[in-house]
Amino acid sequence: MSNVLSERIAQLRKDRGLTQEQLGQLVGVSAQAVSKWEKGGAPDVELLPVLADRLGVTIDALFGREAGEAVDIHQAASRWLRTVPKERRFDQICRLFWTLSKNMLDEVNIPDIGYLSRAVIMEEYPEMAHHWAMSRVRLEAGLMLSLHAEDLSFATIWPEPEGGYDAHFAPMDKYRALFSVLARPGCLEVLEYLYSRPYRHYVPETVAHALSLPVEEVRNLLDGLLELQILQKTELELVDGLTNAYSRREEDSTLAPFLYMARCMMQAGGYLFNIGGTEKPLLRGGVWKKTEEDKS
Repeated sequence: MSNVLSERIAQLRKDRGLTQEQLGQLVGVSAQAVSKWEKGGAPDVELLPVLADRLGVTIDALFGREAGEAVDIHQAASRWLRTVPKERRFDQICRLFWTLSKNMLDEVNIPDIGYLSRAVIMEEYPEMAHHWAMSRVRLEAGLMLSLHAEDLSFATIWPEPEGGYDAHFAPMDKYRALFSVLARPGCLEVLEYLYSRPYRHYVPETVAHALSLPVEEVRNLLDGLLELQILQKTELELVDGLTNAYSRREEDSTLAPFLYMARCMMQAGGYLFNIGGTEKPLLRGGVWKKTEEDKS
């Protein structure tokens, strides 16, 4: 039995991407102790619950037994995530999502494609050079859209609300205003400048100088983004009077997902798998209102 236990400890540790030293730190023992366990030794009995928790399994599972008490999946997932080094947690959650998305329909057998090395599909085929390797699931209850590659992964899940997705959209006029400002020459460059630097307030002259754009043009762009609440503004008192300075919202991180989703919308296909288990339209129609007044 000790050999089974030793093999299970070693396999579970490797499956979770942990070194012997990392597992030892999680359990409160030395790397040498973990090495001894994996070579045929056995942990002290009082360490078994801690070891099982840190490896995200039941004690029975440590001994290769599949039976045992039912595991609360939420608690198990929490325990499992704590075993993953912090710098790898986003990656591991995406990989878990990849596994889940492939099993949304019991009757559909998705091959074990695995992760791609790059987000672009088969670059040796020119006609596929601009395709992303996304997976898409569209069912009665909602949709999932994700991308699975070593250089870029993301995972989204969208259970459909009772009133439909469009019932929760901003009014159409709000989107028109947003895209109108984003379409102005220099606007994306201004956003890139603000989001690629430390959070602070910038006067229009600084941004204009950095981007080699006219100051008045940059000021108009900043005011347009301010009106959309994408940016915020403060007044600075200088020797010769007050001036406006602009900044992004300090904790805002929506720009990158927004631009990635926009790219997904423009991609022509290239799905790793595409499950479309419903003929129901994506939008309800007639729910998405044109103006703020219509929404109210």
